[in-house]
Amino acid sequence: MRRRQFHRYFSLAAAAALPALSGMPAHAADPWPSKPIRLVVPFAPGGSNDVIARRLAMQLTTSLGQSVVVDNRAGGGSTVGSNVVATAPADGYTLLFVSGSLATTAAVQKTPYDPLTAFMPISRVASAPFVVLTRDGFPAKTMGEFIAYAKANPGKINYGSAGLGDSTQLATELLSNVAGLKMEPVGYKGISPAQMDLIAGRLDVVITTVASIRGTPAEKLPMLAFTSEKRNADYPQVPTVKEATGLDYVVDVWWGTFGPKGMPTAIRDRLNKEIGVAVVQPEFATFLKAAGAVADPSTPEVLQRLLVNDVQRWTDTARHAGIAVQ
Repeated sequence: MRRRQFHRYFSLAAAAALPALSGMPAHAADPWPSKPIRLVVPFAPGGSNDVIARRLAMQLTTSLGQSVVVDNRAGGGSTVGSNVVATAPADGYTLLFVSGSLATTAAVQKTPYDPLTAFMPISRVASAPFVVLTRDGFPAKTMGEFIAYAKANPGKINYGSAGLGDSTQLATELLSNVAGLKMEPVGYKGISPAQMDLIAGRLDVVITTVASIRGTPAEKLPMLAFTSEKRNADYPQVPTVKEATGLDYVVDVWWGTFGPKGMPTAIRDRLNKEIGVAVVQPEFATFLKAAGAVADPSTPEVLQRLLVNDVQRWTDTARHAGIAVQ
């Protein structure tokens, strides 16, 4: 009798446990993504980071089958939004879309995170060159003439940038370092007012992106050279700095995606694959071209090397220019 009661009790207990036991593996194996993904952009809406990120979010929403929502967290030269991701759970649901400002900001600011160790690189998304513009009537008509004129007139050429420590300033200071020039910086709150002063003849030179001048009067200013390795397909008549002068000077703007440190490699690899497919789609490539950029997906390792090299390069450039870390 006792044995029959024991077996009956055991059978009932086992049956009661089955739903819980059967639910455990299903919960543990929930596929990623199983909820919306937040793509943090550490800049205000409307800029290149925001515009490209929103287009990428649209593509990923389709390919991943979950909403990818852009979250603008501006402030601190990109440190506010970047820190949101650096301190987020490493579960693949909070990602960072950022430009090379991740490196330039670290060169001139004490950031609340180490850009080289706080993030898991996923993929570069796109890249674009800078272009060297001069004012109408400037004595130099070619990049070679500009270098010669600047060397002959140290301190007499002024250049505009989007502000202290901005990539436009660092790119110009790097050119000065490589070519042995001395130019006077004039900082602005954004590149647009600098371009307006160049148009008005109050500045001599501005190094900026095609995206910032396209469709504006600045696009008609003299273009001396592009800073890329190869000529820009939209302006084939304009040489590169390296081609025109022989200087070892190549500078690109880049945009990429990162996750928090410790994010599962399986999620990183899935995102890398989806981004690589998304950015080479014809409509995405056309969109980037209109913004003066090109699709440039990469492996996580390539993106990490790019970040490491840029942090070192821009830190050295800022130090040489006397830009104090704030």
